[in-house]
Amino acid sequence: MLLLDTSRYQVRDRAEILRGGLAELAGVNLAPLGGDALMKLRFRAWEMGDGCSLLHAQSSGFQFSRRGASGRDDESPVIGFSMMPAGGARFSQNDRREIIPGGGMFIAEMSQAFSCQFAEGSEGINFMVPLEVLDVPLRDVRKAAQRLALSPVYQLACQHLVTLMRY
Repeated sequence: MLLLDTSRYQVRDRAEILRGGLAELAGVNLAPLGGDALMKLRFRAWEMGDGCSLLHAQSSGFQFSRRGASGRDDESPVIGFSMMPAGGARFSQNDRREIIPGGGMFIAEMSQAFSCQFAEGSEGINFMVPLEVLDVPLRDVRKAAQRLALSPVYQLACQHLVTLMRY
């Protein structure tokens, strides 16, 4: 489902629509790279069942950050498997700082504070899975996030996310 496409709006209105729309949709703060007038974003999402969702963004480049957990006790952690088919990204969360090249992947705790910057002309895919559905302890997810590129199934996981998004 298409959630947001800035090409449908006047250039002068895009920055405010992005800031308000993404803050409401995803609980993130957004700042365009290269100025508000140049900002372009196409953002789609699909529900995948069991509380999982798939997000796809194509962008002219922007920085976004999540403010952190909502503070609700009943909120299960959500893990994001994020892949950059085109362009690259800079990602930071807790003590991790990563530069993700085009074709690369990273893992994010989506319900915690983080910062991410998409390069100009980038494309991102994010498969979000509640931790309880993933059925892996959070400490193991954090360890895997630090060593993700060394995994023997890293390339297979990247290909799977691209295939899933195209399907």
